[in-house]
Amino acid sequence: MKSLQVNYMVKFWKNRSFKIMRNSFIIVFFIFFTSVVFSQIANGNIETYMSNIIDNMPGSSGNDYVVPNTSQLNTWNTVINFILDDNLQDARSNTSSINYQITEFTDTSVSPDQVFYILEENIPQSNYWGTYVFSKTPTRNNLIIQAPHSKFDTNTGKQAVYCFKRLVARALFINGTHRCNSIALSSCSGTTSVCGSSDSYRVSDMAHSTNSMFQKTTENLFNNISNSVFIQLHGFAKRTTDPYVIMSNGTRETPETDYAVLIKDELILEDGTLTFELVHINTSWSRLTGFTNTQGRLINNSDDPCGTSAIATSGRFIHIEQEKSKLRNDESKWNKMSNALINVFFSTLNIDDIGSKPSISVSPNPAREKFIITGNYINHIEIYNSFGQKIVTKINVKNEKSLIIELDKINAGIYFLKITTDIGITSRKLIHL
Repeated sequence: MKSLQVNYMVKFWKNRSFKIMRNSFIIVFFIFFTSVVFSQIANGNIETYMSNIIDNMPGSSGNDYVVPNTSQLNTWNTVINFILDDNLQDARSNTSSINYQITEFTDTSVSPDQVFYILEENIPQSNYWGTYVFSKTPTRNNLIIQAPHSKFDTNTGKQAVYCFKRLVARALFINGTHRCNSIALSSCSGTTSVCGSSDSYRVSDMAHSTNSMFQKTTENLFNNISNSVFIQLHGFAKRTTDPYVIMSNGTRETPETDYAVLIKDELILEDGTLTFELVHINTSWSRLTGFTNTQGRLINNSDDPCGTSAIATSGRFIHIEQEKSKLRNDESKWNKMSNALINVFFSTLNIDDIGSKPSISVSPNPAREKFIITGNYINHIEIYNSFGQKIVTKINVKNEKSLIIELDKINAGIYFLKITTDIGITSRKLIHL
């Protein structure tokens, strides 16, 4: 009898221990799972979120930046492919081995909310490869904004975030450390004195190293996003002989679509005091030309982006050097660049001209109270905001030659008009004062 009691007690405690172990495992797994999942979900203002990342970036005095190896580069490329396919689950399953995570960030400061995927390093950081943001539903599907020197070129990182958010561009690249953070020198051609005496660029300088996640992501998006255009924001200390803005496509050649000229023209409308040098127009200009920029070389199809400057231009890389007081100092200055880019890239809102261009006039423009659209054979008109959202549709039921758009219920700002007629589709930019 005693033996049976002992056996019963043993079984009881074994079962009880098993249940405790099982329940403990479930609790631990639940805590781990929820902490991992919910740490990758956030909301608020993406400018605030990214500003914190930029402010806490290592400076020039450290030696934090780690050059990625081949295996890490391949894993990274796989992650980018999954993100571009909007496959967050598989993208996340590949990030742990490189100490990165993907935060699904909902920006609630705009209406409607915008969702972004932020590829950022886990804390504590160990690689410092930078932060990469992708729009889940981009308005300008082919536009990529880059800030490779956000710790050195004052405010260029925050300016890039500001523009990216307002354009709802496809992607945003922010470097991970000061450009002089590493003591190791890049093997890529070119020299600089920004880190002290004139020497080769550092491997932590994302604009001058090909063995980096910055370069790998550029290569991926350049190859996989049709007609992708890369706007790279820089800053410089203006000499008395310098203009306020120096722009380059990475070569002396003029592309079929000259985005540098288009951006310059829009910036002049934003601030008539700005002065410019465009490297492919003033071919004698030799300062801050961007010819050694490895992203520019890649995008311009150099055979060796690390060592050889491009001799022809794809037109898809724009290198913008900016003096601080006019364009980089604060949000009011960043807004000039943002508006210029919005106006240049409004055609990516799917309102391109199609077919023969009908004769259409819009007056007044700018306007405070109403726009009057006049022309023959107008079927209907649509108005889009800068986020690519259609806010007005008006059908020309009576086949009138003039249609009126009242502005009393529309906020002041920049809008884009798409006019469909019997002979084609045309577009206009509208300014509501």
